[in-house]
Amino acid sequence: MALSKEEIANRYGAALFAYAQDSNCLETLHEENTALLTAVKENPNVIRVLSDPILNQVEKKKFLDAFSEPFSTEMSSFLKLLLEYDRISSLAAILENFDTRYDKFKKIAYGIVISSVPLSSDQLERLGKAYAQKYGLTQLYLKNQVDTTILGGVILQVEDRIIDGSVRTKLKKIRAQLMSEE
Repeated sequence: MALSKEEIANRYGAALFAYAQDSNCLETLHEENTALLTAVKENPNVIRVLSDPILNQVEKKKFLDAFSEPFSTEMSSFLKLLLEYDRISSLAAILENFDTRYDKFKKIAYGIVISSVPLSSDQLERLGKAYAQKYGLTQLYLKNQVDTTILGGVILQVEDRIIDGSVRTKLKKIRAQLMSEE
């Protein structure tokens, strides 16, 4: 039975993460993972070449050796493993899975702050630190999204949690409360 891309990403991402922890090279592989993911996203032809059924394994291996030269032995070996098992087409998904595991392990999260006006980087940083401290995170990276319909306040979305402190929502709650009292 063929595995889905998500299953492949999950299995190989988990394997790379566990190997990085066991080998005490988590930070190195995380840095290389980030660089490799950026390179693969900016140059999708790398994956196409390594996945091309017309090229033989020897040619692919030569290309991969040249491509992976700046990386550690661990990352180079992992890339060779993916090539050998014909999983290189899932490389971006595998690297993203590794990143997700790293962030969870390091208690790093990403979120969106929706506000009626643009927030300064200082405001985003303070909001991120307060949320991170309250929810046991080491770091929270926030992006600002402007929505003029919320009138004021902010809506904070971090992973599966939403904190709605918008004026619009507060007014709706007050209206509902007044309507139920009549």
